[in-house]
Amino acid sequence: MNEENKITKGDVIKDIIMGISLIIIGIGCFFTYNPSDAGLEIGTDGMTFATYPLGIAVLLLFLSIIYLFNSLRKYVLITQRKNERINFVENILENKQLYFKRFGSVILLIIYASSLGKLNFLISTGIFLFAAFYLYDRRDYFKMIIISVIGSAFLYMLFVYFLKLQL
Repeated sequence: MNEENKITKGDVIKDIIMGISLIIIGIGCFFTYNPSDAGLEIGTDGMTFATYPLGIAVLLLFLSIIYLFNSLRKYVLITQRKNERINFVENILENKQLYFKRFGSVILLIIYASSLGKLNFLISTGIFLFAAFYLYDRRDYFKMIIISVIGSAFLYMLFVYFLKLQL
């Protein structure tokens, strides 16, 4: 039994919904995120705070389109192989915890990105990591706090000391 026979229509529909969601997020980032309101051309010093998010948005769009086309290709193969119908609403209701976590992750990332300019990097990253652990049903609070603090410290060292970015 090859790998394509193991994939169900419900799995592929989840992938299609996720691909469309990522494309929407990428388009939103492409048109709205320029924190310094600077020109979008790359200067002599390489990537800036204006060009870096634009580059990430373009990469996200490119990878999301590939992901969506691959999911659509799998969907067509499955529908040709089996002639079963699937109900989108029933599929979402059966997997509402999964969709809640995915939607919660996107909301959490938006809140984290907006808090970076208002709060200290270490504080906002620690809160983000703790909230992400909580969202994905990790309930050992002591370990969550320790990992969030250590993780935010490592990320700070990565960006400030190794990549020489000003946060």
